[in-house]
Amino acid sequence: MLQPDIAAPGVNIFAVVPQAETLYEFESGTSMAASHVSGIVVLLKSLHLHLSHASINSAIFTIGLYSMQM
Repeated sequence: MLQPDIAAPGVNIFAVVPQAETLYEFESGTSMAASHVSGIVVLLKSLHLHLSHASINSAIFTIGLYSMQM
């Protein structure tokens, strides 16, 4: 069984913001967290080509621990 360790922080992420005066700002929201989850999905798929999307989804949601402390 896969047991991925995943962190998807979505608060105060230092990010590129082209329209900002300094080009970088701290941003918050689901868009900040989505790239972390997308990255782990791609990594899992590249290491385990046989896994279906449903299997990867199941591994993330059944093994993962939801925490507001991250």
